[in-house]
Amino acid sequence: MRGKRLPDWDWRIWGSSLLTVLWLGAGVVYLATGVGWTLWQGEADDIGGFFEGFFAPLAFLWLVVGLFIQQKELARTRDEMQRANALAAQQASAMEATALTARQQAFFLIAENVRRQTGNLIGAMLAAGDNDLVESEEELERHWSAHAAGDYESFPRLLLKIESGLQEATFGSVRADAEFFFGSPFRASLSEEYLRSFRRLLRLARECDTADAIRGTVTHTPHGLVYGAMLAEVRAPVAWLFLDAPVPQGPNVDVAGTWHVVFDPDNRDIPATPELTLRLWAGDGGWQGTTASGQGEMPIEAAAVAGNVLFFRLDVGGPVPICATVDGDRMRGRAESQYGDVYAFTGTREGG
Repeated sequence: MRGKRLPDWDWRIWGSSLLTVLWLGAGVVYLATGVGWTLWQGEADDIGGFFEGFFAPLAFLWLVVGLFIQQKELARTRDEMQRANALAAQQASAMEATALTARQQAFFLIAENVRRQTGNLIGAMLAAGDNDLVESEEELERHWSAHAAGDYESFPRLLLKIESGLQEATFGSVRADAEFFFGSPFRASLSEEYLRSFRRLLRLARECDTADAIRGTVTHTPHGLVYGAMLAEVRAPVAWLFLDAPVPQGPNVDVAGTWHVVFDPDNRDIPATPELTLRLWAGDGGWQGTTASGQGEMPIEAAAVAGNVLFFRLDVGGPVPICATVDGDRMRGRAESQYGDVYAFTGTREGG
């Protein structure tokens, strides 16, 4: 009938169907002209043997065709599963990209709030005592007005020393020192809150930035430079609790000796030198020491022991505060750079 289409069969089915019709037709002709219809008058065994031999080729033919069709269907199913897996992977990648974009958008909103908060903290420190960083009350008022208008880097810029570059002025070192950041309990509390807030911002940047572009930008702003200057002046142990240091337990431990320190190989931020030698001794001004590695030897800074916790700081292209729990001749700790890189490590004392 017009408008109807033949079934969309495989060519094997069409060919086998044609062979089957021809074979049945040949069988009818053979019965009519060769054997004769007297076959039906024979024994049942003879009739059964005839039909068994007659239909055996057809059974074998359709068995082979069925195997080929099944193989084709399996291949089609496999292709569909591969396409489904590829589509699922694309969807997962798109969802991950969408989630990353959402985290980045949330980060920039949070970063704006942190910039406002840390700008407030610097402004409060500048107003909390005499210093040579602000020329007059009028200048301080101008900076508060700029801060209120959305220039949240107005106060951090006051702490920066501007150095003349080859083409344009660039931000240089921070003029503020330990006395400015930690010279009074009030300014020390503001500085510690600044450290906590900016550290949380760096942690968020690590979670939403796969190429360190965002984190690198954040740490090189005036806020980031002030954060690094604070880390370089922070003293142990109270001010280092923002590094998630464990609560000290028991009496102060003896950490004197030579320690072989190995950084955790599973840490994705493994430093360039995975091993170093740490030497500690008690001096007149408290605990002193050095570290030795393939990059040379350098002194440790601001070392202190509180209970079973050791604190000290290194300067490795920037301040790196370190805290470790000491248990006999073993220690386990973590370090964190001004860029938010976290390093886990273990140490063993020689002779222990």
